[in-house]
Amino acid sequence: MKLESKVALVTGSASNIGRAVARAFARQGAKVVVNARQNRAGGERIVAEIREQGGEACFIQADVSRPEDVRRLFAELLDTYGTVDIPVNNAGVAKGVPFLESDRSHWIEVFDHNFFNAVLCSIEAARIMKQRGSGKIINTSSIRGLEHLGRPGIMAYSAAKAALINFTKTLAKELAPDIQVNAVVPGFVITPNYDPVPEALKEEWISDTLIKRWIKPEEMADPFLFLATSDATTGEALIVDGGYHLK
Repeated sequence: MKLESKVALVTGSASNIGRAVARAFARQGAKVVVNARQNRAGGERIVAEIREQGGEACFIQADVSRPEDVRRLFAELLDTYGTVDIPVNNAGVAKGVPFLESDRSHWIEVFDHNFFNAVLCSIEAARIMKQRGSGKIINTSSIRGLEHLGRPGIMAYSAAKAALINFTKTLAKELAPDIQVNAVVPGFVITPNYDPVPEALKEEWISDTLIKRWIKPEEMADPFLFLATSDATTGEALIVDGGYHLK
């Protein structure tokens, strides 16, 4: 198994992409720390599924936008598994407010949950991994963070995900050569997050992809697995959007 004896932390893994990544890592032999800010039931359900399939996992509830929660998360992780090899900074949420109705508190809140959370977790993880001389940090960005695909209405989210891409590339330089840092940039992944979006708009987005369909969360696990096992890839923002960014 590709990740046997490795310890992986996947933030925001009680549902959607994070859940698929946690399952995939566990199938490859990793010990997985499942995390969620609020969805304890979902997180514990994923842990139970992994254990039923012979894997090893635990659930730690923490709001990774809060420094004190991040410190506690890593303290509990170390108490349980002793180290971390693959932190996946996946937690995030798209919160939309028209620009002229936004204020500083909105922008700070969105950056807390989509950028600063990854920074805080990366600091704690890098301290551990630097002592060991190895590790992989993987960030979940979004096509909305690409320079020409930011979306009005979720401008703060788009800017935070763009910052995350730049952070990924710069942190890769900072932590080289022993630690690899990469990002996955998902496109339209079929999750309940899109339920509030008008059907006409969703159809327009999908028609603009080259594959003409939604991406399944399980399909998104593959690029994370690749980056978790590649020693030659760092500073990369791996776009997985069915060709939407080429439109």
